[in-house]
Amino acid sequence: MNLTKKDEELIEKAKALVGEKKVSGGVVKEVGSALLTKEGEIFTGANLDLWCGIGFCAEHSAIANMISHSDETQIDTIVAVYYDEKEERFKIIPPCGRCREMMELVDKRNRENTNVIVSENKKMKLEELLPAEWI
Repeated sequence: MNLTKKDEELIEKAKALVGEKKVSGGVVKEVGSALLTKEGEIFTGANLDLWCGIGFCAEHSAIANMISHSDETQIDTIVAVYYDEKEERFKIIPPCGRCREMMELVDKRNRENTNVIVSENKKMKLEELLPAEWI
């Protein structure tokens, strides 16, 4: 699927969150995420990469913001972005397996309906990124 203007807006919102910052227990804001709900609201979040495995992905943060600040659970589109210092540019990254599962677990309809932006010029349905359904 090709990207739309709304997708580009989400990418820009995710980029705006990226600004790696060292904290006493690790690093935060290496990755930014933005999601658009089915009803048209946008929620964002940044990652926390903390010692001892504590922390979470930017997509988790964006989803937690959606849950915390609305009654919505359906994700229309989601993206995650980081800054590649070697290439000196932002890059879009697909969600990890844990994030993919979380999207489905907050609303089973997300499996078939959520668009995941996986690169600068491509998006896929969540169900294409998940292997066999287990729940």
